[in-house]
Formats: sequence, C-alpha cells, structure tokens
Amino acid sequence: MKEARRGPHRMRPPPTPLEAAPPGEWLFEKDGRVYGPVPGSVLVELLGRGEVDGATPVALGEGAFRPLAEVPEFAVHVRMAAARRRVEQEVTSARQLARRRRRRRAVALVALSAAAAGGAGWVAFRMARERPWEAKSALLEDFGGGIAIAAPVRVGGARRSEPDEVEIPPAGAEARPPARSQPAAGAGRAAEGLVQSSWDGSQIQAVVAKEQRTLVPCIRADAERSRGWSGDIPLEFAIGNDGRVAQLWIDGPRKESPDLRSCLLAALSRWAFRPFPGERPVVSLSFRVGAR
Repeated sequence: MKEARRGPHRMRPPPTPLEAAPPGEWLFEKDGRVYGPVPGSVLVELLGRGEVDGATPVALGEGAFRPLAEVPEFAVHVRMAAARRRVEQEVTSARQLARRRRRRRAVALVALSAAAAGGAGWVAFRMARERPWEAKSALLEDFGGGIAIAAPVRVGGARRSEPDEVEIPPAGAEARPPARSQPAAGAGRAAEGLVQSSWDGSQIQAVVAKEQRTLVPCIRADAERSRGWSGDIPLEFAIGNDGRVAQLWIDGPRKESPDLRSCLLAALSRWAFRPFPGERPVVSLSFRVGAR
C-alpha cells in the first residue's frame, strides 16, 4: 500500500471566537413590515432561529436599509447561522417529522377524550381557531389587553377627500375641515406646476414602527368607553411636505367617536417624518380590539 505524500507541517490558527453582538438599536423588515428598534443581540438571536437571514433589510436607527449580510458587524453571524441551519436541516429533519407526528396524535387523543366527555363541539371550535400545533410567530405585534395590530402598515398615494376629514393643525391652532383638494398628478404623468413625489417608504414605515405604540392609549381608552365591542379600527393619515401628519381618517364603526379622533389627532401631531417635495403619501394602519 502506498503511503500518502505528506506536505510541509503547518500549524492551524486557533478558531476565531464568536464576535460580540453589534451595538446600537436596529430596525428590520420582514413580510412587508418594519420591526424594532431592537438591540443587535436580538437580531443575532433571530438569525439563529432562522426568522431573519442575510437578505433581510436592516437599518441602524433612522439610517438607510441594506441587506443584513452587507453589514460588516453581522457578517460572521450571518455565515455561522447559515452553516448551522444547513447542518440542523440534515441532522434534525427526521426528528422534526417524528415530533410533528407525535404532536398530531396527541391533539387527536385530546379531541377524542373531550368528545367522550361531551365537549367535542367546544374542543373542535378551539382547535380550528387557535391551531395549537402550529408555532406562533415571536414577531406578532400585541400590545396586551386585547389590542394588537390587525394588518401590516401600508404606504401609498393620496386618498380622495371626504366631507368629515379633519386636518391636524400646527401646535396652538384649531382643527378645521380641509380645503377642497386639487387633483393630484398620476405616477407616470407630468403636470405643470407639480413636483414629482420623493418620499421614502422605508423611512416612513420605520417611524410608524417606532411611534405606533403612542396610539395604543387612545385605542385602549375607546375600548373602555365602548365595553363589549370588538373589531378592527382602520386608520389612514396623510403626511405633509413638512414631515408632519396633516390629515386623519378613521374607518369602520368607531369612525363617529369624537374622543377617539381627538386623542389620535393629538398623538399623531407629535410624529415627525423627513420633509419631502411633491404629492403627500397616505399611511394605512389598523388596530384590532378584542378576540377575532
């Protein structure tokens, strides 16, 4: 048997220890929504769990968004997380399949036991609604007390004026119905005297993600005033060229609540976005009150 040829003996350097989590407060996008701010250690944990990856857009504070893999502070964490996921997928796929089968059998046994005890209808309803065998996302927005975000934040073009709109006035001025708005230029049309819109949708979503909790006391107070009511409260607001919220719309059954409107107007008047020229964007945000 031939002996393998040996090359020159080379000392291997010791393995590099895992770098510490990057400092600072970070925003990140997932499924069209902006989350945060969170510490860098939280992003590292989400990487380890596979809830974000190297393609996830992130931003430090109110900076520009870029893929997580392009941020030097996270480069080692991204590579290690990808390698760990590959190994785990190869090693644990059979175990995960077995756990899922055991979980389904356990749920079926619980349902059969409840049916034998006379509670089959109630158990079937709860299982169909809550799906206990499915993992709940750790990123679900929930403010407690039955109040949560009902739909992802959307940023779009101008909304048509309605008779009951209320403009948000500068500090110290009175709220007043808006003046009749002029038709806005379309996205691909040029109109004399109009400036092309240049607002930053990612920056707007980042501010909403940071400030939306300031609206929760208004929603909670309205829920206390209307005990027994549950449902969604869709909100839309327009951002003026000065970066301040200029108009508010409330849709649905709570539209006629003057206390809710005045509270939301006061909270939104303190939000600040980057100034921009051109057509005003409209932000859609929906809260859910009670179980649905």
